[in-house]
Amino acid sequence: MDITPIPIDKTDPNVKEFQRIDTNKDDQLTFTEFILSDRPFLEHQSRRFHGFDLNEDGVVTKNEYEEYFKKLEKHKRRSDQFFSKFNRERRDPFQASFFDSFPKNPQEESRELSGPMHNPSMVLL
Repeated sequence: MDITPIPIDKTDPNVKEFQRIDTNKDDQLTFTEFILSDRPFLEHQSRRFHGFDLNEDGVVTKNEYEEYFKKLEKHKRRSDQFFSKFNRERRDPFQASFFDSFPKNPQEESRELSGPMHNPSMVLL
């Protein structure tokens, strides 16, 4: 009985990974191809950096870095306060009176933490 061989490049995950990284398909990896092979991670890091760069000057100062996390913590406290009140009072959060004890201008805080970096689960420390 004859068995048809399966080419290794169709089954070996390392070979498939090499082929994926080799964007110009010349069977060689340049440093650029290698570094850019993890595009989702690079895009994530770019979003993180720009989230920290509060004045958008292309540089993240220590102050901007610290300020970002202070705002993030403030946002988290407000969220915790909301859910704590909701659980404590077991009231319908869709009734306007539920929100009476919260600050009236939450959009200002939302603008401060706009973009994909305001989600703490996305922040890699």
